[in-house]
Amino acid sequence: MDDRIFRGGNYAAELQPPEAYRERRWRLAEAVGPGTIVVWGAGDERGYGDVGTFRQDPTFFYLTGVELPNAILVLRPQEEYEALFLPARNEALERWTGPKWGPGEETAQALGFDRVLAIEATEVEIDARRRPVESFEGRLQGWLAEPGAALWTMLPPVATTSELPPTHRFVTRLRERVPTFAVHDISDHVDRLRLIKDAGEIALMRKAIGATISGQRAAARRIGPGVTEKAIEGVVFAAFAEAGAEGLAFPSIVGTGFNATVLHYDQNVGTCAEGELVVVDVGARYGYYCGDLTRTFPVGGAFTDRQLAVYKLVLAAHDAAAAAIRPGVKIADLRKVAYETMNGSDLRDGDGEPLGRYFIHGLGHFLGLEAHDSGGEGPKLAPGMVITNEPGIYIPQEGLGVRIENDFLVTADGAENLSGDLPISPDDVLAMMKS
Repeated sequence: MDDRIFRGGNYAAELQPPEAYRERRWRLAEAVGPGTIVVWGAGDERGYGDVGTFRQDPTFFYLTGVELPNAILVLRPQEEYEALFLPARNEALERWTGPKWGPGEETAQALGFDRVLAIEATEVEIDARRRPVESFEGRLQGWLAEPGAALWTMLPPVATTSELPPTHRFVTRLRERVPTFAVHDISDHVDRLRLIKDAGEIALMRKAIGATISGQRAAARRIGPGVTEKAIEGVVFAAFAEAGAEGLAFPSIVGTGFNATVLHYDQNVGTCAEGELVVVDVGARYGYYCGDLTRTFPVGGAFTDRQLAVYKLVLAAHDAAAAAIRPGVKIADLRKVAYETMNGSDLRDGDGEPLGRYFIHGLGHFLGLEAHDSGGEGPKLAPGMVITNEPGIYIPQEGLGVRIENDFLVTADGAENLSGDLPISPDDVLAMMKS
């Protein structure tokens, strides 16, 4: 088949070799132990009339590198068994969404699996006789009926007042038919694996961050009095595409004036005015991995004295936190470093209070297949983790918001600023706007 033909696996700008995903699957299998069945489902297909591009469930992609919708991964560690289950090909649907890989040996070889089987029950011809082939659910019920069987899948807690998600409902149906198996949530095991990035992941993240830097440079050149936030958002997206990214890591934030003080403002409907600051918080997605960078720009190409003072304070907090990044500390510890830098400054608000009170969010988050990757503030940092460092001060009564954000790779003895090529000092930011 022509490599240029869309087969439902062409969304990512770049993939790692199949062996990288297989190694992750078996590290996960080793973590849950023998006598278990691991099941993880892919994201759902869009319908005939829906607009937009399918994006795979991040963990399914992490374990398989497969971008096909409605797929199911099965691992049986004790039997060293792995299988990818796919829907049968649907020619009518493929006329709308393009050809897809289906069950079979060719798919298994292309995607790096021992076997790729049909989700639904099928038949095969053996010696001129038609023989039934069990469905995924039929096979799974048989495995779970074995003595001591345990199912590991994604079962996060759900509030008693909320409707059960599909995975929970599926497990409930299985228990009605096979009541003897144990069931466990596998999320913690997966999260621990995803926290530490391998060399291939880091290479993809460098490209995602490189594309994000291109977007920030494009925004810097476009900003000026009378320019709309939407126009700035547009040049950012164009720069991402030109750099080879497949899309956005999250909705772009372009906030001028008061909008710069709203943390997750993403309507981008305002217009830049002379004397205001613009917060540009954007991220490109490359090979499913995310960049996430923020810069703050003066609309007229020059900071006022007050703006410059606040900018320098946020930068000092950023640099203090950056110097403290090393294995063994937590993101919460880094946040304290940044906060104390702000609160120890002589700068004050209109009430004479220190500006630390206007740093109202965490210092940052883990970064990877999602902009806010799994982990929170609790895990101790270790080599191979990637985090953001994004202190900010937001003073609504002054219409003044400043945020500065870079992406850092934790190393054995500290950290590497993966976005170090993007200007950050006030003079360099102004030069970037004029370039």
